[in-house]
Amino acid sequence: MKLSKSQLQDALDGLAAANNRALTHRNKIMAHCLAVYGVEPGDVDNDAFIDSVDGGCGACNSMSWYEFHLSMENAMWDAGVCNDKTNW
Repeated sequence: MKLSKSQLQDALDGLAAANNRALTHRNKIMAHCLAVYGVEPGDVDNDAFIDSVDGGCGACNSMSWYEFHLSMENAMWDAGVCNDKTNW
């Protein structure tokens, strides 16, 4: 598919805007993780989060907050950094 100059510019601008929005939300999630779990998902290889929400497999299908919480606890346990279940 060949794009016109204006279509290419629109795609470039749209991709940049989407990435900026993603970065804003990713930063909020990472700050939450540090406050609640003491680690970020990547620190404990939380593949469930990375693949479902953070684009590790391309398209994302999301996850509930509870699925995220369990995935963090499981990843922390597997990584050997979970000494207690977090209280939510």
